[in-house]
Amino acid sequence: MTRWHYYLAFWSRRSTATVVPALNRSQARDRAQARQKAGYGSLVAIQQANEADRRLIRQGVWVRRRRNGSSPQFGSAPARAAARRQRSRYRPWL
Repeated sequence: MTRWHYYLAFWSRRSTATVVPALNRSQARDRAQARQKAGYGSLVAIQQANEADRRLIRQGVWVRRRRNGSSPQFGSAPARAAARRQRSRYRPWL
């Protein structure tokens, strides 16, 4: 039986990735480019989702993963609160 994998597509003008289900990396790249929206920029990288991200995807939760591997969904509560405060501070300019 064929096993689907989740891949994270990273774009040049987005700070976080989009999730693409695919059988392999090349299919994931093709599917990501087919779903590309205006404003995303160009596709810069495809990475297979790690176990924590796969769990979130299966639960139907929006996965936020940065290209450097960090995620605002994981970490200590104070770190997540600090990130939220920083986003709120700059929201009028976004």
